[in-house]
Order: sequence, then structure tokens, then C-alpha cells
Amino acid sequence: MNKKQLAEKLNSQKGITGADVVLSLLIILTTVAVIGMVYSNLVIGSNDVDRKTGATRITTNILENMAQIHYDEIVEQLDSLMSQGIAGKEGNRYIILGGNGVKVFNTTIPNGYDVKIDFENSYGGQSTGHDIVRKATVTVEYKLDGQPKNVVLSKVFERETVRENNSPNFSKEYIEQMIGTGANYEMYNSNSKNAAGIKIICPIQYDSISKIYKIITETSSLWYSYSNKQWARVLVLNPEDVEKEITKEMLQGENSYVWIPRFGVENGKDLFGGVRFKYKATDYAILNSYDKQLQESFIYHYIDSNIQWSASRGITEEGILGRWCHYSELNNSSNQNIAYTLNQSQYGPLIEY
Repeated sequence: MNKKQLAEKLNSQKGITGADVVLSLLIILTTVAVIGMVYSNLVIGSNDVDRKTGATRITTNILENMAQIHYDEIVEQLDSLMSQGIAGKEGNRYIILGGNGVKVFNTTIPNGYDVKIDFENSYGGQSTGHDIVRKATVTVEYKLDGQPKNVVLSKVFERETVRENNSPNFSKEYIEQMIGTGANYEMYNSNSKNAAGIKIICPIQYDSISKIYKIITETSSLWYSYSNKQWARVLVLNPEDVEKEITKEMLQGENSYVWIPRFGVENGKDLFGGVRFKYKATDYAILNSYDKQLQESFIYHYIDSNIQWSASRGITEEGILGRWCHYSELNNSSNQNIAYTLNQSQYGPLIEY
């Protein structure tokens, strides 16, 4: 068909027919529906991304912030949410509804999101009966287009590794607590028996094989354990006495001393049970709060930076690591006696072999 024939054919039409109108409408409606569906899917998809991102942010922030506090404080904060009426509890699961500025582990929970936190004993806790490891599972729930959605993340938390209490200090200022200012002394060594006119500082340790106390020369390794009531002890001897057998009279005599690490008594606790040890010159303290039978390979402590040191009990002077106390102070219950206070706590009494 050439151009002339096409023009004649078009000119022969008698206008737009009804079929043409219906067909056009169908095409328009189909196009609009497709566009609407594409737009709706884009909006829903965008909302899904936004809502899921928000839920992921909440779960991640909660777990990260849980990791910034101490092991025992996690449950304390969860229980605090319950006491404030912010959270409910079903079994080991804490349930928090979002909105109204609710915060969980310093994470704001917006309206439309609900948080569920499971904090359960993991392997180790179940097998030994000790609370050593727990698994935290954070579930954030929300709805999208009326359909329930959620994001779930988990993290395993272990009880903190701890350090033993302040090591016994043998620098001059601490030794003078035993021998007085200006006295001549030396730490025990193989030639101490030949010394003259000086005091010999003799760290002692119980030998479970020979069942006697012996003077030791290596104090860099752990020769004491306050958690097990094995306190760091020394005898201040004259040179001629360093090779003598250590008797009960010597152990409880006027030349026997025990290292008392710096400690305080926690406010609100009973007089002796709430003992906390200060670690070196920092703001951290070490507390053995576990009241069940200990496994040999574990020491159950936690570290707390919010200690209010009692001015009436313990060693409160800033920078002081501890004190060498005379053995007699352990049984002297006079007011404010630091050795007696510690000896009556969960760390005492001192083991006597």
C-alpha cells in the first residue's frame, strides 16, 4: 500500500468507533495499574528496608552496649527495667514495648518496635551449674503492611577475667610498716644467715607435701590466694633464725605479718560480707560475690567502678595499695580494725594449717 492508498483509506473512516474508545481505556487503565503496582512495591520495599534497618540498628546497639558493662550488671539492668514497669518477663525472656522514650541499654526503642531479650545460660553454665557463660538473644519485632516482621541477633557473654587482689608490696615504704622507719633490712636470700645487724624479710608459704611452712624467694608467681583464704604472709627474722623450723609460735608471734589489700565495705550490705578490693591506684575494685562451691579453674569476681569507699573501714588513703598488718590484728575486734573486718568477710578466716 503506497502513501496515496493509505491516505484514501484513512479518509474513508467515519470517526472514532466505540471499540476504539474501549480499547484505549483498557490500555490506559492497565498502564495506570502497572504504574501503581510498581510504585506500591517500591514504597513497600523502601519501607521494608527502612524498618528492617531500624530494627537491625536497635538489636546491634543493645548487644554492643551490653558488652560495655560488666557481666553481672546485665541482669541487674534488665531487672531494673522490670521494677520501673518498662519490661515484663516470661521465663528467661524480657519483653519491652517501644515508644514514650523507652531506653534499653542506652538504646531508644521507637514506637512500633517491640524488643525481646533472652539471657540464658550457655554451655558451661548448664553443665557445671555455675553462672559462667550466657547467651543473649535480642529480637526486635515490628509490622509492615500489617504483616509481622523481626530481626534476631545473638551474642555470647563470659564472666570477666579477673586479677588477684593487689600484690603484696615489698617497697621501702611498705616494709617500714613492719620494721619501722630507718631500720636496716634485706629480702631473704641464700646468704641471709650470714648477715648481721639487719632484719630479714621472709615471705612464707605452706608446703602441702612436707606439711610445713617454708621461706620462699620467688614472689613474682602467685604464692597466695585471698579467694581461697590463703593470705600473703611474712616473718621478720634475725639472720640467725632464718634456717630454723617455722613454728606455730613464730606464725602467731610478734614478728608475723599479713598483707591486707586495700578494700572497702559496700554501702547497704552487711558489715563484713560486702567486702570489695581496690585494684592498684585505679577506680576499679574486685569482689568475689559467688557463694557456691568454686571450681578450681574459676574465680568468680566482677569489677565495679562505682565503689563508695567507707572512711571507717578499710584502707582509704588514695594511692595506698594495702598494708602489712600484725598477725594479732586478725583476732582483735576493736572498732575499725581493718584486718579483723577482712578476716570476718567471705575472704576469712585465714587458713591455719
